[in-house]
Amino acid sequence: MRRPSARFARGGFACLVTTVALVLGGCGITPTEVRDLGRPPVISYSPTWVTVYLVRQGRLEPARVPVVSDSVDNIVDTLFRAGKQPPKPGLTSELIGFNHYDSKTTRYSGASQRNDPAGEMGYRLNVVLTGEGRLSRLGLAQITCTVRQNKQESIWSVEITRLFPGTPESLGEHTCFEFRNLAARGVRLPP
Repeated sequence: MRRPSARFARGGFACLVTTVALVLGGCGITPTEVRDLGRPPVISYSPTWVTVYLVRQGRLEPARVPVVSDSVDNIVDTLFRAGKQPPKPGLTSELIGFNHYDSKTTRYSGASQRNDPAGEMGYRLNVVLTGEGRLSRLGLAQITCTVRQNKQESIWSVEITRLFPGTPESLGEHTCFEFRNLAARGVRLPP
């Protein structure tokens, strides 16, 4: 049996050290410990809360409900849904049997349309409904006061139209002030 030469032994050892150094050193990046930098990013949903007007014993009563956003369409849709599943016991809705079909905002043409000394421009919201039968005065008040409560600065009045079935019918242009006698005791309706 031949013994390896001393030269080969030194060279093999050097090769082994180089290989170990390369394996441990990698590509020149020094390994670090794992560091905790907090919770992973998560999309969280925080709803916006709005006030809708529902009915208790023939009177308007406010209820706070969550909405995805405070756009007019979301607010009106939420009012119709809240009537089907009231957020508080004893609340009902005059909107059962009706559906929100569409909403469209139109601009008042100027101060001549409204007795506004500042001459500011405002909007009229046209709410279009579908459904059988006649919408009661309380139903008109629910829509008008809900919109005015949540969009007081920009929406000056609410015009309501029942589109179908049957012949389309205008249910008039309203402000919440005209329904003040329908407020529950201790409830102050928006203008």
